Amino acid sequence: MKKTFANIVAYYYKEWKEFTMPIHHHKAMEIMYVINGKCIVEVQKEKIELKKGTFIFIDSNVPHRLIVDKDSPARMLNVEFNWEENNTSLVSLEDLADRDETIKVWLEKEAIYDVFKDMDQVYPTLRQLVLALDQGATNKQLLIDSLICQLVFHLAHNSMEQREKVDNFQQLYVNKAVQYILEHYDYDIRIHDIAAATHIHPSYLHRIFKQSMDCTINTYIARVRIDKAKMLLKNTEIPITEISNYVGIQTSQYFSMLFRKHTNLTPTAYRQLFLEL
Repeated sequence: MKKTFANIVAYYYKEWKEFTMPIHHHKAMEIMYVINGKCIVEVQKEKIELKKGTFIFIDSNVPHRLIVDKDSPARMLNVEFNWEENNTSLVSLEDLADRDETIKVWLEKEAIYDVFKDMDQVYPTLRQLVLALDQGATNKQLLIDSLICQLVFHLAHNSMEQREKVDNFQQLYVNKAVQYILEHYDYDIRIHDIAAATHIHPSYLHRIFKQSMDCTINTYIARVRIDKAKMLLKNTEIPITEISNYVGIQTSQYFSMLFRKHTNLTPTAYRQLFLEL
């Protein structure tokens, strides 16, 4: 059975001052840890700000670059490594994944980068790892392996904890959006209105809403309006020509078309079903 191990290929401390790195990519995965100051890391045209005590993990062959402002130098520790087959390490990634489900999930996921806020776990491990590598003695291999195991453990578990926090925050935004729709469906509401009410960008709201609800915002609004219309048709005597106004649809003609699309019945036929009971 194939066994793979983390092989450290480069590591260095560096104080960066007013620097813009060319966009580049490499086979090695990379950890960029901010010890002091702040910087911008651009990953596939997305700019991520890193401050003291935060770091980014960038996957293999992902285009990226470092940007440091002249007024805000940054001291950083960079560690680059590959997953490789070798005969010197004692614990393989497969062994770790077999023993820890979180590590298994992290190794299998397809994210091109992760951003972390360190809770005084990763930097001490990185420092010890770099020191052990610099000393280079053969009797340090067990220490190096144990530190790599710690590093993989912290990366995997921090990624999972962060993902859960992000998911929780995202669900709060989605819940607020749903509440707004349920309370304003009789208006001509737009995505920008809902985004303003939830205090997030429209495109971000659109993305997380679809992930959570398995439909677009406009589709959800239409469903809410049709459900309300069905209730009014069934339980009230409001004229059919007026119901479109009750559910925020501008014209009775468009209302009839939308209602038929969702129910395969005209509003008149739907009401007739319950009059005959």
